Order: sequence, then C-alpha cells, then structure tokens
Amino acid sequence: MSGDTPADTDARLLALEREERVSGLLAAAARLLVDVLPASACAISRALGDLLVVLAEYTESQSVQTGHGYLISDYPATLDVLELRQSMTIAVDDPEADEQEVALLRELGFDSLLMLPLEAGGEVWGLVEVYDKGREGFAAEDVATAERVIERIAPVLARLTGSG
Repeated sequence: MSGDTPADTDARLLALEREERVSGLLAAAARLLVDVLPASACAISRALGDLLVVLAEYTESQSVQTGHGYLISDYPATLDVLELRQSMTIAVDDPEADEQEVALLRELGFDSLLMLPLEAGGEVWGLVEVYDKGREGFAAEDVATAERVIERIAPVLARLTGSG
C-alpha cells in the first residue's frame, strides 16, 4: 500500500476520469486499488458471455495471469457478484467460502479476495478482483473504498466503450 492521502487519491481519480483509452483506464484503476487498499494485486476482467478474460492487472507480487480466461459458471461466487451486481469478499480460511474461489486463491498464492462488478452504461461489463496475502479478508471500510473507486471509473468506461 502506498499510503496515498485522500488528496492524492482524489487527484488520481481525476486523472482516471481524463483517460482516453480503455487499457489505460483499467491499468490505472488496478494500480490505484492496490495503492489505496491493503492489497497485493488487482485484476480487471471483461465478461463476455460465460467467459471472463483478464485484461489488466497490477501486482506487487506474482501475476494474476493477464489474458487468461475463466468460465464464469465454474465460479458460483463470481456469478453471484455479476448477476446481483454486489461486491463480495472471499477468504481462504472461511469455511463458508466458495470452494472454487478458495482453490483459485490458493493456486495464485493469495489469502483473500474482494470482487466487485464493473458496469458501463447500466450493463455489467466486467469484474474487478483485488487480492491480498496473509490477512483474514477485506474489512467493510476496504469494500466501501473500492466501491467508491469503481463508481468513479464506471462512467469513464461507458464513455470509452460507447456504452453511455
């Protein structure tokens, strides 16, 4: 975590709003989320039917496999996030957590995950996944911070993709 002040974060959000390319927006948003949250990595994926393709990532550790695809239907928690348009946290030590998500977290070397739907023009466009190691999970305050960032980038994404 970089220790951004609220003023730094606001300045970075304003810079995101001026972004002119989807790839630039996603890359900057992933980095911002890692910097303002207690996180090690962030991946932003595009939902295309039942396929989720990682388009951008920022990591302070290992890759979360940009360009790799996942079947959404293989991950019930991910499906819930996208269908219900609600954020969700997963921790590997939570016995109630989605087994498929926990297995993937372990494979990637992380202990906790925050998933957020990414909308453009009122439609679900993709998924934001924020990862961390060595914690019990993301706190409610972390979720609220991430949701504020996503709310700020959604209209920019809609503008850039012609969805708005």
